[in-house]
Amino acid sequence: MIPTWYMLLLGLALGFVPPRLLANPDCRYLSFEDLWNKVLRRDPTLTRRRIRWWRAPLLWIDPVRGHLVASMLLGGLRPVRKASPGLIYGEIGLTALMLLAVLWVQTGLRAKDRETVTPVLFLAGMLTAMLPWTVWGPAFVLGVASAVAMNGFVAGYFVAGLAVLGAGYVFMGNLFTLATVIFLLALPVLLNWLRSTNMVVPVRY
Repeated sequence: MIPTWYMLLLGLALGFVPPRLLANPDCRYLSFEDLWNKVLRRDPTLTRRRIRWWRAPLLWIDPVRGHLVASMLLGGLRPVRKASPGLIYGEIGLTALMLLAVLWVQTGLRAKDRETVTPVLFLAGMLTAMLPWTVWGPAFVLGVASAVAMNGFVAGYFVAGLAVLGAGYVFMGNLFTLATVIFLLALPVLLNWLRSTNMVVPVRY
């Protein structure tokens, strides 16, 4: 493999920025139920909104940052011509480890409140860089629909993973990329379970 150092270093630098540094000080950390009822559907008991939730910079920065990080890490290791299978698998494994390490950092922990900050927007940006729209499109739609129907982030991640497997098998056939994406989708859920926390997202409203 031939490393492109500036892409690897820049991708890791962007990916290792702790999410708390980008969240506004007045953000509130909401579960999916609170996000849906108080922000997206507008709680009728609230006389007015303190701030338009869609004006929060993090809402737009995280997907772009996730896309850039994944693109740089994927493009930072170029395969050598006629490389041995061991070298090819090593490149795939190293890239997957870097992506997982970045997402681990983005899956923040609020230990005092026993909450895990799920990087749903950052991860969405990563998927757009790793998958064709014919795969990430159904995953987004079915993941969001399942999260709404089941009232939780975990259901959204689970169904999105199934959608990636199904659509990826039809339109891609690249098992290594699909396996990496499945691990990425499972990581926030696994960390939340290991920490015995509640899954939340930062929102201004």
